Amino acid sequence: MMFIRGAGCAMAKETKFLRKKADKAERRARVTADAKISESLLNLAKAYRTQEEKKRR
Repeated sequence: MMFIRGAGCAMAKETKFLRKKADKAERRARVTADAKISESLLNLAKAYRTQEEKKRR
């Protein structure tokens, strides 16, 4: 089995990035007056969280 130095660190950075993007989308959804845009932002946040979960596995 081959190990790549720093691979765990890169994956941690990527999951942190996705988590931050999801948090930002959720915050924007809460302050947006337009219901369709708010729903779209919440769907985007959900997609980011799904990607984050996949990366952690």
